[in-house]
Formats: sequence, structure tokens, C-alpha cells
Amino acid sequence: MRRFAIANQTLFFGCELVSLSGVPCPEGLTAVQWSENDLLQHQGEEHYLDESHATWLGDGRAICFAVMDEEKLAGFAWIALGDVPGEMNHDGHPDTQLPLFLPDDTGFVFHVFILPAYRGQRLYAALMSYAAEQLPDHGVGKLLLTTECTNRSALRSVNRMGFREVGRAWLIKVGPICSVGYPEQPFFGGVRTGAYVGDLHERIND
Repeated sequence: MRRFAIANQTLFFGCELVSLSGVPCPEGLTAVQWSENDLLQHQGEEHYLDESHATWLGDGRAICFAVMDEEKLAGFAWIALGDVPGEMNHDGHPDTQLPLFLPDDTGFVFHVFILPAYRGQRLYAALMSYAAEQLPDHGVGKLLLTTECTNRSALRSVNRMGFREVGRAWLIKVGPICSVGYPEQPFFGGVRTGAYVGDLHERIND
């Protein structure tokens, strides 16, 4: 059933790679960068991965870092490069898809997932620490991410890692009534946003 009301309030957080707190993987776990073949070996609903994600690796739109427990997957995080389509930045509802346009030195963190058995071990931070070691080889020196303002766990986590708030966006819709807001453009050294898919004002202006 389609949601009648939408209340998406997004916070943007940014960080220089050199400012990220260094958090190693727990003993017995290893951080790696995945290839297409690696991903396909672990695709499935339980991991929220399918063949469409492999295409992101194949066409160079994104990089995937994973934490492995020998042959078992413990968690992963994606870094998008260049222009980021709305499908990579949303809260699960199509109307909240918000495209981003990144400068060459900035990566966008998205689709982070830690399997339940491995939560509470700071694997998100360990993934970001490993990414900070690898991303300079791709010309990336900064990271941007989004999280909802009500996600207290994520807010604590990203602040602890060294990320700081750099902008806000929102989409609030109740039937035909629509309120939207975007960060001042550009922000965080050249980042720009597109419009929410559900921005009725944009449809009127088209």
C-alpha cells in the first residue's frame, strides 16, 4: 500500500579521510575490497545483495568494502563515486530518492549493513577505517553520507568516527501538500543535490 504521508528529514555528514578515527577489525575478522565475483558468492535476501549490485562494481560507479569472518560475511559498506543516482540515496520510499553530484575527490557512503550476529563490534567504523586506507588510490580524500535525523544509533556512530554535519534536506508530504528543503548549494567542497523524486514543486516547474 502506498504511504499517504512521507516525512523524510535527512542529515548530511562529511569527513576528511585523514580525520577518520582508526578502528581495526576485531580479532579473527578481515576487511577486504570486493570484486564482482566476491559479491555474487554472497548475494541473497539475507544479505540485501543481488546481481544489480554487482553492476555497480562492474561499471565503476561504486566500490564495496566487506568484513569477512573467514568465508562468512560479517558486514559491508558501499562508496559511490561521481554522480550518485537517487536509487543509492533514499529511505526506502521511491519519493525520497535524492540524487547527488560529487566532486572527484569525494565518495558517498551508502548501503551499509552489518549482520545481526556481528553488531556491537564497531564494524561500521572498521569498514570506514579500511576505506580510508584504500580510497586515496581512487583519488578520494573525503567522504559524505546521509542518515535520518531520528536514527540515534547511526548519529552516535558517525559522530564517533569523526564525521560532522554539513547540510540538511527534507521532504514532507501529506496528500497534495508538499514541503521540501535542500542544503545550500554547493556544500562540503562542491557537492550538489538534485531534487527529491517526490518534490511536487519540481513537477510543477517542469
